[in-house]
Amino acid sequence: MDQNDAALPGMGPQIVDFDKLAPDKRLARIGGRVIDVTTIPARVTLELAQFADQQKDQGSEGAFTRMLELVAKIASQKDAEITADWLLDHTTVDALLAFTEFVLEPLKKRAKKGGGGEAPAAESEG
Repeated sequence: MDQNDAALPGMGPQIVDFDKLAPDKRLARIGGRVIDVTTIPARVTLELAQFADQQKDQGSEGAFTRMLELVAKIASQKDAEITADWLLDHTTVDALLAFTEFVLEPLKKRAKKGGGGEAPAAESEG
């Protein structure tokens, strides 16, 4: 039975648990803090895609600042104190560039693979 099909009589609904798609924990130590960058919210991923498209058309004016803001959005999920300004004040340029690469690594790997991950198997309840 396809997960999009209606449940058969006498069978409970199928539940697909997308929470199982949680990535492996990814932590970074920078500026004396340990920052959890495990999850990249879909909204930020879309903003990064829009940013990349704009860079193709417009060039790189303000590109580093915008990229830093997006990386800070990812880093601030578990610690609201981590902002673009905090990163600029507490790191070196080399550390910040390496941190940015680390944070964006899962998206770059996914783009090289050609997109989406596997959906979890449906579970029947009933």
